[in-house]
Amino acid sequence: MATTMTLCAQTSPIKRASTRLNSPLTGLFQNCTLGKTPQQSLKLLVLAKRTEAEEPLPSWAKTDSNEPPPWAREDGAASVKTTKELPFFVYLLSSAITAIAAIGSIFEYVNEKPVFGVIQPDSAFYAPLLGFFVFTGIPVSGFLWFKSVQAANKEAEEQDRRDGY
Repeated sequence: MATTMTLCAQTSPIKRASTRLNSPLTGLFQNCTLGKTPQQSLKLLVLAKRTEAEEPLPSWAKTDSNEPPPWAREDGAASVKTTKELPFFVYLLSSAITAIAAIGSIFEYVNEKPVFGVIQPDSAFYAPLLGFFVFTGIPVSGFLWFKSVQAANKEAEEQDRRDGY
């Protein structure tokens, strides 16, 4: 807003009250009362004007506007989605689970533990199965992470559009 000076010190007999006003042209309202009785009091009113560097107030936020805020508007055609996409956290959770399984397969191969307690290390399927999990799991995990970032960015852009930015 603007710089305000405090004329009411804590150690003086001046009482201070500050209130935030909702008007776009005013900032901090400071009411200082000097004196112990109402007859001896001196009131001071300080209003701060908005500076030019601040962002302009959106049309829906003005007090005399009947326009609803962007999140309350109903965009008939825009609210109907043609494709159903998964939310970003589904992609992110799938990526984490796939990465854990792929790294776990490396540890199972190195320590020669049975795969799922079923396929023993001396089986012909032991190395190919763990190799499949490792060599497909790590790229799939990266792809799912990339999709989660894309979906999160898309949701953020959609929310920004609805908010009017």
